[in-house]
Amino acid sequence: MHSLSLRRLLTSVLSLCSVSSALPSQRRSNTTSSHVETYYSVDGATHAEKSKALKADGYRIVSLSSYGSPDNANYAAIWVQEEGPSFEIIHDADEATYNTWLQTWKSRGYVSTQVSATGPAESAVFAGVMENINVDNWFQSCELENPWAFSNTTGNVDVVVKGFRMFGTTEERRYCILGHENIGNEQMTIQYSTPSFTVDFASAFEAETTKRFWRPSRLFLSEDHIITPSFVDTSVGKWSHAVDLTKTELKEKIETESAKGLYPIDIQGGGSGSNERFTVVFAERTSPKSRQWNVRGEITGFEDNKAAEKELDSIMRRFMEKNGVRQAQFAVALEGKILAERSYTWAEDDRAIVEPDDIFLLASVSKMFLHASIDWLVTNEMLNFSAPVYDLLGYKPADARANDITIQHLLDHTAGYDRSMSGDPSFMFREIAQSLPTKGTKAATLQDVIEYVVAKPLDFTPGDYSAYSNYGPMLLSYVVTNITGVPYLDFLEKNILDGLNVKLYETAASKHTEDRIVQESKNTGQDPVHPQSAKLVPGPHGGDGGVKEECAGTFGMAASASSLAKFIGSHAAWGTGGRASGSRDGSLSGARTYVESRGTIDWALTLNTREYVSETEFDDLRWWYLGDFLYNFPIAG
Repeated sequence: MHSLSLRRLLTSVLSLCSVSSALPSQRRSNTTSSHVETYYSVDGATHAEKSKALKADGYRIVSLSSYGSPDNANYAAIWVQEEGPSFEIIHDADEATYNTWLQTWKSRGYVSTQVSATGPAESAVFAGVMENINVDNWFQSCELENPWAFSNTTGNVDVVVKGFRMFGTTEERRYCILGHENIGNEQMTIQYSTPSFTVDFASAFEAETTKRFWRPSRLFLSEDHIITPSFVDTSVGKWSHAVDLTKTELKEKIETESAKGLYPIDIQGGGSGSNERFTVVFAERTSPKSRQWNVRGEITGFEDNKAAEKELDSIMRRFMEKNGVRQAQFAVALEGKILAERSYTWAEDDRAIVEPDDIFLLASVSKMFLHASIDWLVTNEMLNFSAPVYDLLGYKPADARANDITIQHLLDHTAGYDRSMSGDPSFMFREIAQSLPTKGTKAATLQDVIEYVVAKPLDFTPGDYSAYSNYGPMLLSYVVTNITGVPYLDFLEKNILDGLNVKLYETAASKHTEDRIVQESKNTGQDPVHPQSAKLVPGPHGGDGGVKEECAGTFGMAASASSLAKFIGSHAAWGTGGRASGSRDGSLSGARTYVESRGTIDWALTLNTREYVSETEFDDLRWWYLGDFLYNFPIAG
């Protein structure tokens, strides 16, 4: 790239010395602070002057944006008065100067924490901040022609995006992205625009903030005012945001929000002159709340309850802190009597502290209630395992082989449905609704799903092999209703649950705004309840394609770990019939669950998310750490 003029280059280098700090390395405070200083629409010289003065007064830079013409870049910044590690900053640097500075301080153990750029690819100027903080792996690339290519630069290390800038021209975009290794499994999303796709900010914002506790972290802005928003699920108290502000409007907005006790935590600029615009995020706190560890419940049925409690709590704390899991339960029972029930919270103080009787979305552990229902019908001579299911329901399948599907086939996942071949109807409600004569003007029902499936060919001949199916239990729940004349959920309540608190987990996010347990997922998807809408909804609330009211028999129920442990004391965890050794696990957007009958004891584990570091982490927890715990700490008597 072309170099800056000698005068501008000297200004850039000299300003580096003037704003470097030598404060001791300490953790950044998490206090709410009114000691926030902001400036915007200032040139490089003014930025350097203000930086020097603020540093001398003990301020630290938490937001930096460079924008406008590379020959006379403007700056917007937020500084907070707080202790922290030493840092270095740079501005108005051409690519060569910036890269030299970056590598120099990287070699001294510093980490890039802010980066910005403005101008065409061949003559852009850069600004940044590097801090002496403990981040083992971090990655930064400012020559990307596609933002999604950043993942190719991180060597399979999971990262959290800390900085972003889309610069260049509309004909030749460039992307500068900074990522830090994701320690603690932080959850965040960022919505990139590319030359072939521009994010609809309003729609993205609505979808992301429908997820409970999610908020905008940064609203990165390009020169042509395209917003690249990033969202996180950390807590900074009350917050607000504004976009497309002029300089005057930004000043007025800062004054208005300050009167409410909200301070700017991110300002991004784009454009110059009359085209200068800003985005801004406000919050009560200038940095996120820390998480707190809380445990509830008792262990009463082991030979050494205190030692068992200490070991179990240690196991769960290690897992939850490493994987960022906020809410969990664990319970052990013997013949339906609870020996241990512990609830765990690794969360900010604005989340509920989990109690042993709180209910979690169960995912596929819901299927064991369906199996118990079929067992009840067979025991009461209202059904037999060999009954052809479609004949029983009065359907004539398009594939003649489906006439041979029995109740037992559906229970055993051998009915001829292979989701790896034909898809999983339980997550296809939107597609099915749009295929109906009503063309998506109404949501698909369970009956619609059944009629959709019976019109399709089977994936294999019934009985040939086993392929896990969510559709089978859905169909069987319809059988329960059809035979008894009672809605499936009412049948469970009357005949199966024996007073246990097991409920339907309703799909709509609006039904869960006050829930104590937050089923957490960063993912969103199209709304299956409103098939013609382009609106995105959170994964646990239909964004995965499922409608839980119609999928109660397969993954739509909610209960506590204690209720699950009690239930499998008299019903099969896996299979159909009474208690038997075996296990069942559930995995769904926003939920991960496990139940097992082992020897004489029954136990259950519930988590409020499946977005932990890896599936291996969960497998190690259930099969090794908790398995060893149950082996090493015998029950009393």
